[in-house]
This record gives sequence, structure tokens and C-alpha cells, in this order.
Amino acid sequence: MHDTSHPQAETAAEYTGPRLRTSVARTAEALQNDYLHSPQHNKQARARAVLAQLRKYSAVRLEQHPVALEEVLLLLEPALSEQEMGKGAAPSASELAAFQAMTMLGIHLQSASTEAHIKGQSFARACGRFYAHSQSQSTKPRFDAMLVSPDEASRLIHIRSLVTLLRGENLGFDYGAFAQDLRVLGSKNATQKAHTQRQGVLLKWARDFALGSYASSQTEPTS
Repeated sequence: MHDTSHPQAETAAEYTGPRLRTSVARTAEALQNDYLHSPQHNKQARARAVLAQLRKYSAVRLEQHPVALEEVLLLLEPALSEQEMGKGAAPSASELAAFQAMTMLGIHLQSASTEAHIKGQSFARACGRFYAHSQSQSTKPRFDAMLVSPDEASRLIHIRSLVTLLRGENLGFDYGAFAQDLRVLGSKNATQKAHTQRQGVLLKWARDFALGSYASSQTEPTS
């Protein structure tokens, strides 16, 4: 799954700060460009194969499939910084967030004809836009269930379901910002500061959902 060409590797090596958002955003953009827009058949075929593998990895438990984490980390360009990489027997918060975001991208781009990664569009706002246009009554309860999920596994199940819904309506979002939020939510830090940061992300998502819904409803044509 790994592409051995690294045109930006030298530049990236000069920067030692956090790279999660940039790593995921650039990798997502490159993958979707190759998949959707590349005139070269070999690039398009490789992107299709990588995305298919990412979809498979979305259902695995990393402690049982360490190769899955390895493959995703090798895919990132630029790579995560040394400070973001794990040191022990479990993935770091940044590694886990990158893995989760990239596997969701694989789901989002399945049979897609439009872009899934859209810079500046938040995940929750895209969900709000979907809710405003959808006839389904289950969208808001599903989003709310994601916000109040008691654990990471439950939250990811709801996120995967929401990403699938967004794919069906050709709605994308910023995967770099998404990964950054997932990192905060997935932190195992038990301090009050970490708890406040997690609640801050959930509050931001709740607000963005409402804003996305409101903005979309205001642009609906009147009869």
C-alpha cells in the first residue's frame, strides 16, 4: 500500500512540531486527486487499491492487526513528527487519530465521483447540511448519539454511519481538522484540562451541526 516516492520528505524533516493535521490533509488530498482526477491509469489504480485497503482496516482492532497501523503511518506524507509517534506498546493519540481519519476517508471515497476532503469544511457542519436536506428523521438522533457516546468504539460506529450518509449526498469535509479533533477526543489523559478539551470539541461539533443545518435551510428555494 505504501508509495516509496517522497518528494516532500526533505522539507518535512526540517520541521519538528505537530504535523497530524497537515499529514492527514495532504495525504487525503493526494489520494482523492489520484483517484478522481489523475489521467494516469497506474496512479488511479493505486489510489483505488489503497482506499480499498483503508476500508478493510476500518473494521480491525489495532492490537490484533499491527500491520494496519504500520501501513497507514507509511502512507502519510508528510509523516507524523517524532513527538507524535508512540513510544510504548499502544498507539499514540496522534497515530490513532491518523488511522481513524484515513480509514474513514476510505469509506467516504468508495465509488465516489466528488471530493471527500474539502479544506475548511468541518465534519459536523457537513452533517448539519445533510440533516437540513435529508428526509430521514434518524440523522439528528444519530449525530446526538455520537456526541454522547460513552466510549471511543461507540463514537466511531456512529461516525462511520454518518460518513456513509455524507458520501451518499456528495458532502465532504476537512480530514485534517477531523483528525485533529479525533486526537483530542481519543486522548486517554485523565486531567481536567484534557477533559475540558474533549468537551470543547464536542461543543464545537454541536454548534457546527446547528450552523450547517441553519445555513443550508436558508438557501433552500422557496415555492
